[in-house]
Amino acid sequence: MSKIRIALLGDIHANLEAFNAVMEKIKTLDVTHYVCIGDIVGYNANPKECLDMMRALNPVATVRGNHDEYVGTDQDLYGFNPSAAAAVTWTRALLNDEDRHYLATLPYSADVRIPGVPTFKIVHGTLDCPEKWGYIFRVRDAELSMENQRGFALCFFGHTHMPLFFVEKEGETQGFYFQQEVPITIEPNTKYLINVGSVGQPRDENPTAAFTIYTPDENKVELYRVEYDIQTCQQKIRDAGLPEKLAARLEIGR
Repeated sequence: MSKIRIALLGDIHANLEAFNAVMEKIKTLDVTHYVCIGDIVGYNANPKECLDMMRALNPVATVRGNHDEYVGTDQDLYGFNPSAAAAVTWTRALLNDEDRHYLATLPYSADVRIPGVPTFKIVHGTLDCPEKWGYIFRVRDAELSMENQRGFALCFFGHTHMPLFFVEKEGETQGFYFQQEVPITIEPNTKYLINVGSVGQPRDENPTAAFTIYTPDENKVELYRVEYDIQTCQQKIRDAGLPEKLAARLEIGR
């Protein structure tokens, strides 16, 4: 019987070139299950294609990101920066009613239950107030979420587009940068809060697409980085009339 290998994908942000490159890599990794950490849409120019691709993977769990929520509803865009707001408005007009309803009805957090695997949690932002779209950058941010990690040791999140992870052991919490090819080993009596990285708009000054693989049989979590055709994605953004900032940032990973 093959090992369970779970691909965790988040912050895809309508970047079809990055998503395709990630899926090509995943084909070589014997993945058995998919989980989506949210923000399938927003920022880039292929929201429909990325949404259809993600749904076709039949993820065992998908949570709502803030861009998913605002695209899926008609909420006021107060608080969004002008570039992000422009992309939301453009995406709203592009998607059909069923697509938007799907995004608007995704849960804010989810328990992931796979036979033979300890239950773990996923959330886009924070566990303490997932609907308020807070960010986890610092140890104190992580501690507030970890206070809500009751009954499960492992939680995956997104939203910051930064592959960071936090570990709480014996009452002490530490934060680390999640590096490619440096796996996290899941140890007993320890809590983990792990950002899976961004497929479609990395912000850690590394422009390559990021995703995470969890292999519970080995108690191992790994980050992968994949190069993709940034120039084609940038040209699509420009052709769609979206803000130039959204194109320019992709090549510097910011």
